[in-house]
Amino acid sequence: MNSLRRMLDILNLFKPGQPVIDVETICSQLGYAQASAYRYVRELSDVGLLVRLPRGYALGPRVIELDRHMTEYDPLITCSRDLVDELVARTGMHALISELYSATVINILQKHGSETEPLNFGRGRPMALFRSATSRVILAYLLPRQLKRIYESNAAEPDLQRLGPSWKDFSKAMLTIRKQGYAISAGELDPGKTGLAAPIFDEKSRILGAVTLVGSNERFGAFSQDYLVKLITDAAATITARIAAEQPAA
Repeated sequence: MNSLRRMLDILNLFKPGQPVIDVETICSQLGYAQASAYRYVRELSDVGLLVRLPRGYALGPRVIELDRHMTEYDPLITCSRDLVDELVARTGMHALISELYSATVINILQKHGSETEPLNFGRGRPMALFRSATSRVILAYLLPRQLKRIYESNAAEPDLQRLGPSWKDFSKAMLTIRKQGYAISAGELDPGKTGLAAPIFDEKSRILGAVTLVGSNERFGAFSQDYLVKLITDAAATITARIAAEQPAA
């Protein structure tokens, strides 16, 4: 692992139960030498990614500046915002845009529907990799070698086992999603709610993320499933086309 990656891995230490870290935390949880930890926090602080507090270091103001920039200018968000609004207007459900990075799926845009109960996994919160329609529709379109690597790294996970107890069963489940072009789940992240997701691709037809509708089982059941599937897959196709159109000519 190179020095830059080691430094950036410090940012992974922040979590709800650990909003502030110190050099001792870095050394004990990442195994870094004290001298290296001090150097890394100094460099991260210099660019505003960390801020010094009496008890250690918290995330710095540069993070919120980047978040604002992403919210206003990120191509996936700007290509999706009006379609997300339209999905909510037509269904009253929550609509989400989610993105894949490394082996994590995270919601980057969320529009609330008419139902007041909040979602357990809103904007900015990483989602379980093998639960929910959102995660599965993204997994299904990974390259076979990527999917095999994820399977082998998580073969003992109960959520993965429910999808397929063997690589053959798991890959078959993913192929089924690819063939139908969407994924559906009920009660996996939010009890009493159903999710329907379709894949979004980049300009080279690589999986980029997903658009998802989430609503109560009752609201979901009030619509024809074929109608909802067409809504979500049409939205995903439009976003994909917009992403491709934003790319400079080769």
